[in-house]
Amino acid sequence: MELSSTKAIKVKPGEKGAALADIEKESLNGSGSVLVKTDYTGICGTDVGIVSGKLTFTYPPKGKSDLVLGHEALGTVEEVGSNVKGLEPGDYVIPMVRRPGGCLQCRTGRQDLCEDADFVEAGIRGKDGFMSEYFIDESRYLIKVPDKSLSRIAVLTEPLKNIVKVYRIYRHSNTGALEHCSDGSFECRNVLVTGFGPIGILFAMIFRTHGFMVTATNGHTDPVRESIAKKTGIELLMDEKRDGSVFTGKKFNAIIDTTGVPSVVINGIKSLNHNGSMMLFGTSSGTATALDADIITMLVEKNCTVFGSVDGFKQDYIMALRYISMWKEMYPGVLESMITSETTPEHALNSLSSKQHGDIKHIINWK
Repeated sequence: MELSSTKAIKVKPGEKGAALADIEKESLNGSGSVLVKTDYTGICGTDVGIVSGKLTFTYPPKGKSDLVLGHEALGTVEEVGSNVKGLEPGDYVIPMVRRPGGCLQCRTGRQDLCEDADFVEAGIRGKDGFMSEYFIDESRYLIKVPDKSLSRIAVLTEPLKNIVKVYRIYRHSNTGALEHCSDGSFECRNVLVTGFGPIGILFAMIFRTHGFMVTATNGHTDPVRESIAKKTGIELLMDEKRDGSVFTGKKFNAIIDTTGVPSVVINGIKSLNHNGSMMLFGTSSGTATALDADIITMLVEKNCTVFGSVDGFKQDYIMALRYISMWKEMYPGVLESMITSETTPEHALNSLSSKQHGDIKHIINWK
């Protein structure tokens, strides 16, 4: 099927700004391809970083000078190729972001662990993204949303799949000590999440769901964040200095940093309990904090683990959808409240240029 001209939000990587423009007509390019009508796309810090021109690792598809933005998406199948199995018109789908290169990890479906950086990422580097009215993709990179009642909150699948991966690694990377409490639960284990934006909230929720005691910090607070924390049983602390000083002197069994601020990370490492784990997810640039010998000695003497993580593989997307379905019933209204603003493609450029105070997750409605 040939598409007429369709609207998309495009950028020129390395340059500031974005534009809503027509993109070239497309057609189903194989028996395994699927035509998807975009319903919603999420806006995240990576999108804002690309539009600001500050992210240096972004680049367009081969042979092009511009890039269609967007890597968080929910769409509806409109047409499928003759060899597509398991998808049909009307199905909700989530497209995967990272596509494999040629290394062993990529060839076995684990491009999230790519060994040589020979991959592309939709809307970020080397592949057009999903901020467009329609897109065409291979069926193997589309995850069906089995619970259609999720509607627009299913757009949270892409960020949540990262959290699912980190939680799985955490459970597998324990230093060998018993991680559960004397009664077999996790209720005596304290987890700290630094940053209570979309990623921080989802991290806090997944650990809380499994029974951990969770504390989260953020540089500011607002009624929506306070409500989310109260409904999910999370302690929310204000970190007005944004340096981690608010939790100095406390001890945690696990810490997840979503800020990428060096001083927060260092203060987090200092706050690890014996056999603790520090998980790094946030990134930043332009700041520095000293790592002294005492910190290294502490990590060794306390049997602590520090690791970073990015992306997730197909099973992580599938599990993320299961968490979203569960949380919809377990915490009514919480995921919906995370979507604090919704806009149209015509009015999305302002949202891509800066984040408004109090915003958690901003989405674009393409319907």
